[in-house]
Amino acid sequence: MPDNIKNDRYFAEGFRELDESLAETTSMLAEALPLDAALRSLVPWQEGKPFPEKIPSGAEREGAQLLSICFELLNIVEERVAWKFRSARRASHGADAIKGLWPSVIKRLSEAGLTEQEVITTLKKVQVEPVLTAHPTEAKRPSVRVRHKAIYEELRSYESAKNDPHYGRRVADSLRAELQTLWYTGEIFVQRPAVQEELRNALPYLSETFPEVVIRLDRSLELAWQDAGWNIENLRKENAYPKLRFSNWIGGDRDGHPFVTPEVTKSTLAELHENAVCMHQRHLIKVADKLTLAPPFTKVPSRLKEAIQTYIKELGDAGSRIAHRYRVEPWQTFIRLLVERFEQGKYETSAEYLSDLNLAHESLCEAKASMTAHEWIFPLIRLAEIFGLHLASLDVRNNSEAHDAAAAQLFAKVGIPDGENFPTWTEEKRRQFLVAELSNPRPFLTRYEEAGDDADNILAYFRLLATHLRKRGPDCLGQLIISMTRSVSDILLVQLLCREAGLAKLHSNGKWRSRLPVSPLFETGEDLAAANTILAEYLAIMGPHPSGIQPAMVGYSDSNKDAGVFASQWGIFKAQEAMTAACRAEGVVPQFFHGRGGTIGRGAGPTRWFLRALPDGALAGPVRITEQGEVLPRKYGHEGNAHFHLELLTAGVTRVVGLRNERANPVEQCRQSLDALSAESDKAYRKLLDADDFISFYRSATPIDALETGVFGSRPSRRTGKKASLKDLRAIPWVFSW
Repeated sequence: MPDNIKNDRYFAEGFRELDESLAETTSMLAEALPLDAALRSLVPWQEGKPFPEKIPSGAEREGAQLLSICFELLNIVEERVAWKFRSARRASHGADAIKGLWPSVIKRLSEAGLTEQEVITTLKKVQVEPVLTAHPTEAKRPSVRVRHKAIYEELRSYESAKNDPHYGRRVADSLRAELQTLWYTGEIFVQRPAVQEELRNALPYLSETFPEVVIRLDRSLELAWQDAGWNIENLRKENAYPKLRFSNWIGGDRDGHPFVTPEVTKSTLAELHENAVCMHQRHLIKVADKLTLAPPFTKVPSRLKEAIQTYIKELGDAGSRIAHRYRVEPWQTFIRLLVERFEQGKYETSAEYLSDLNLAHESLCEAKASMTAHEWIFPLIRLAEIFGLHLASLDVRNNSEAHDAAAAQLFAKVGIPDGENFPTWTEEKRRQFLVAELSNPRPFLTRYEEAGDDADNILAYFRLLATHLRKRGPDCLGQLIISMTRSVSDILLVQLLCREAGLAKLHSNGKWRSRLPVSPLFETGEDLAAANTILAEYLAIMGPHPSGIQPAMVGYSDSNKDAGVFASQWGIFKAQEAMTAACRAEGVVPQFFHGRGGTIGRGAGPTRWFLRALPDGALAGPVRITEQGEVLPRKYGHEGNAHFHLELLTAGVTRVVGLRNERANPVEQCRQSLDALSAESDKAYRKLLDADDFISFYRSATPIDALETGVFGSRPSRRTGKKASLKDLRAIPWVFSW
């Protein structure tokens, strides 16, 4: 049967299933809610009922809440039906029937002529890093998201129970109770959340969902590998699983956010560490129950015996109790001793923990229990590699203007001529001064000397990062991101501030460089056009980073606000092309950080097509992509969906990296046309923004007032609070208001 006919059949069956499931679910909603007949009749889609044209007068609040819940149910049912039909396609047409996942990607690479070893080499280049941002774009309370997840699970149980009428009625009652509870929960925030509350809302994704999904992702790759007829032992022996890492902006994004103080960041790092420890302990305990191997049925390697005795002594009474209770099961004893080592704070770095896990894995293999080692210990090793003792690396972002203000106070304090006017210096003067200082080891200030509020705040922040870096290692921190990067000196200044705060080290080229990667963020149309020159000149001054990777971030929301959808997208594409060429000239690999959101105006779109549409060479292995507030529940609200989206991302990156030389760049056929369309688009957009009384029109035509006064995020909607200024309005409320 041709693919298009198979697809049409599945689409038809899927929509029929969607209609039936949605009608059944909304009927249960109508039964569960304590509404009068008029409001109950508003519930759409039950028994083929259309969407209501209006809400009865006097019932606006209840009616709006009811229809909002119905739309959420539509989303939940869609997710459930999509999952079911993906499973059905796999069962009917093979695992590679779902485009973009590991089976189809491995098959495509094989068809393109790549050998098993070449695919292993490709996988080793892949570095995928989803970044949870602090952007206040999710209006729903965390409790509502919990209810949505519970409703999804009840729907799954209800489908499974349809062949058992008695159990089916029980599940239906439970589903109605969930729907009624959702009605009374209240959907939106009534008070503005603090930064730490936002962090706690994100922690379940990082500590519960993602660890479970990571294990499933590896299993999916292994199955696809075997389906291709390749030797799974080669994949395992070379540990060629894609490098996956999670990062986080919550508690580190300082751009226009006065509530992200050094104290908040310190508590954020501590909370991430505590949750990482708890996550590892949970998984260790689950595995310990599996490891009931015991002599004389298996031989216990001496290395394991010695480690057990060492840890029993180290852990005191707790170690002795564990050793006595599990005395005939050495591997279970060892794993439970690791749990207690976490409990007593014995692990300073993830490298120590990894060493213990490797000992457990190797000793099982020595005891001829390699299947047990791979099934139970290898996932723990992967969790340690990916999440470490930090759970998610914390990025730190600030605006280039904030760095300028800090520098002005610092330079004025130490008597640099005209230092107080540093922000207005010419680029040439700024650059000459900064380059000279980056070769000078002496700091400007003594440890406790003050220079002014702006300087003291940023230096205290960087010193905090330096202290944490020394204590926990580099994995706990991500990148230093410079919003509104407009010149080479904006990047050099951050390097100098790092030197001042003890966050830098002297490199072989004689210049001080931050211990953390410094990433310029190009956001406006003008800055994107200049990005190539800025990056090339920066690399010429500082040289390649020791890692061989040069990060750069492109902002989809701000560029859209600045130039409109079409011109901004084309500007981002060309900026990546040019920066890729600049990196190649210096022998470094670009790592682009895509600041995408959940709408077209914020760069959204199907993951696999987004990756394949990137400029040639722009995706050479490492990539970072934001996962913003409004997409987290939809993409990662439950493990099935989270697995699907993370597999699309990791497999999609692998496909692009593996097939990078397969075809000519199709953009060359229409570059002139795209340039012309972009120019016309920008001109029309600019004409709208410059029109007389545009601000009044904008406030009348959009719900921007509601977005500005909404309390669903800790960050202010404006950088300085100037309501009349379009420039001061953040890009996110701008995009959502339209």
